[in-house]
Amino acid sequence: MSSGEGTANTTGTRVLSAALALELLWVLLITASVVFFAAHLGADADDFPADPVARRLLLLGLPPLAVMLGLALIGARQAVDRRAESPAVTLDSKRRLALWVSAAANIAVTVSIVISLYHAHMTWVVVGLLLATALALVARACVRTGRLR
Repeated sequence: MSSGEGTANTTGTRVLSAALALELLWVLLITASVVFFAAHLGADADDFPADPVARRLLLLGLPPLAVMLGLALIGARQAVDRRAESPAVTLDSKRRLALWVSAAANIAVTVSIVISLYHAHMTWVVVGLLLATALALVARACVRTGRLR
């Protein structure tokens, strides 16, 4: 491997690790916000579900889902760091699963962003497409890292 390939690989690993850390922070912030709004907004709120069943579902379902996704992101970040330290070593099944779960979550968010752009103004279309592209690239990098060698 030439020194240029090693530098590009190290830079790519750092970018992927940073992206996974930012996604973990994003998951924590979004979960805290949604749970706060579900718990504290009144039934007459226009921007949040007033249905008690939907609120209960958010309050009881979202935190465990966020914990599972957070653990997957932490495991994926560990897998990326481990792969960077020794590229020849195969990852254990838990870290590969974490990478695949992270990739699936990124694909799901990408699809939901693209679907929501149907009625968006052009500025939001550009921002949404940039965000969807970035998430798709993170998903691709997770899949590439998680493949067996």
